Amino acid sequence: MTREEFNITVLYGSETGTAQDTAEEIWINAKRNGLMCSVTAMDDYNMEHLGSERLIIFVASTTGQGDAPSNMTKFWRFLLRKSHPQTLLKNLKYAVLGLGDSSYEKYNFAAKKLNKRLAQLGAQEIIPIALADDQHDLGIDAIIEPWIKNLWPVISDALSIPLEASPVNQVVERFNISIINQPSQRSIVELIKNIPTDIYKHQLEVNNHLKLATIMKNTRTTTLDHFQDVRLIELNITNVNYQPGDIIYLRPKNSPEQVSKFFHLLREHDIPLTPETLLSISDNKEIKLPDCLKYPLTFQQVVEQYWDLNYKPRRSTMQVLALLSDNELEKEKLTEFSTAIGQDELYNYVNRPRRNIIEVLRDFPYTTRKLNEKILFEVMAPIKPRAFSIASSCKSTPDKIHLLVAVVKYKTKLVEPRLGLCSNWLASLEKGQQVIYWLQKGTFHFDWEKPMILVGPGTGIAPFRSLLLEQEATGVDLHNVVLFFGCRNEKKDFHCREDYERLVKNNNLTIFCAFSRDQADKIYVQHLIRKQGALCWNLLLNGGKIYLSGSSKNMPKCVRDEFVDIAKKFGNFNDCDAENFVRNLEKSGRYQTETWG
Repeated sequence: MTREEFNITVLYGSETGTAQDTAEEIWINAKRNGLMCSVTAMDDYNMEHLGSERLIIFVASTTGQGDAPSNMTKFWRFLLRKSHPQTLLKNLKYAVLGLGDSSYEKYNFAAKKLNKRLAQLGAQEIIPIALADDQHDLGIDAIIEPWIKNLWPVISDALSIPLEASPVNQVVERFNISIINQPSQRSIVELIKNIPTDIYKHQLEVNNHLKLATIMKNTRTTTLDHFQDVRLIELNITNVNYQPGDIIYLRPKNSPEQVSKFFHLLREHDIPLTPETLLSISDNKEIKLPDCLKYPLTFQQVVEQYWDLNYKPRRSTMQVLALLSDNELEKEKLTEFSTAIGQDELYNYVNRPRRNIIEVLRDFPYTTRKLNEKILFEVMAPIKPRAFSIASSCKSTPDKIHLLVAVVKYKTKLVEPRLGLCSNWLASLEKGQQVIYWLQKGTFHFDWEKPMILVGPGTGIAPFRSLLLEQEATGVDLHNVVLFFGCRNEKKDFHCREDYERLVKNNNLTIFCAFSRDQADKIYVQHLIRKQGALCWNLLLNGGKIYLSGSSKNMPKCVRDEFVDIAKKFGNFNDCDAENFVRNLEKSGRYQTETWG
């Protein structure tokens, strides 16, 4: 088989879009090596073709308690059919790249399960599975970049397919404004004259699972003199139905300030793209185009609602800019950022100060002057949806969803403060404004019949507020529920305090609060768990389950260590047995976590 006759299929399972971005990066690399390639979500793939494929590259993220992403579940169920012979995939060669977060107990579980199942069905692994870790100092690129680089010679050897890396001038040539329908572009972008439609309206028309919610209240739960702004946001939604622990996804917009900065950058560098410029974006037949782009749009709509202006450029972005640049100094620096040895330098330039794409383009003015609409669709990254645990009960407040949102704002060595895209967008919304949302089953599987130990410091309290309000609405007595909550100050950031005080009084809820800054020595939730070790051990002996929600930094490990110590102290276990006791709780679903970075 010649290189021109051979096609690589890249399948991804992605919850927030990162695995899709990575799959498309593999596609770009395949094209640069002269190989035919196509990319699709696993659930969009025609399973009838599986037996005739020669090579598939899988990119799989993990969600929840080791679960497969929603656009991978149908494909995964198909692979699990017991009727499949062990030789079903004997002609298939494959590679698996997992995207995960090692702060979770079931780290990269979906990718590991997929890799094992493919081997069980007779497929041949051509390169060891790679497990990218969001907790790595260099992020997921620390694993992704070298793995992709090593992939091509392995493919060439395994299938006797010669590679032909595209010369630099050919790669740059594909961005020329006069060239349309180049197969190596992710999408085909043209300037047009037409009447655009509203992007949010069109998203609702083409996606049945997307709905509109209306902002009813947007209340700050922290005092004005507290360092952090936390909001309790009430959404009005007709005929909504959800369970405690469920998650709402929102697709945010860029702030007017960021949009203004982007267009100012274009004007500064004489790039003739205005907010009124009309664009037509079409499919290149190898990568599926997002539904929201499948109709004419103004450039304003794309910049405001599709591109993430807070995006921190990755190595692949620097590669495109390096190929584009004709300024000697800028090209040298961008090329350094594109190499393996330059990754520490790239991390210090982008990740450590959290430098966004607008700021990077501003730092490379000669390269930025060469941008046009086609190149921008290669350089910019789409806005990813954000997930929030629902903080309300469908039975307690019908047709309402509450969100507890910490507004992200912090300083780095850069002059301008860093602002979280979605949280600041939510904080800016006023009564009557509408947002697009969709619901999904959460990672928690609450067992109403067993005692519960709930650990939810800060906004981690959100799913437990949903659970407790649901139990209150159904008249459940909470004498077997213990809640550990933590914040800085009792009077400044005790979110929704009145709810828990009412539940203590009327429903026998037990709550222990760690106010870390209200005394000289800092007290956190793990210290209160240690103090209440006997109570926690008694609940566990009676079949109790632990549910933990909050930041993935230090808290989850500290809490877990306390439960290991409780097992040693009250169960008379040695170190090894105590660790196995907690690990068995995790494996059996009696110790569940939902954390975020």
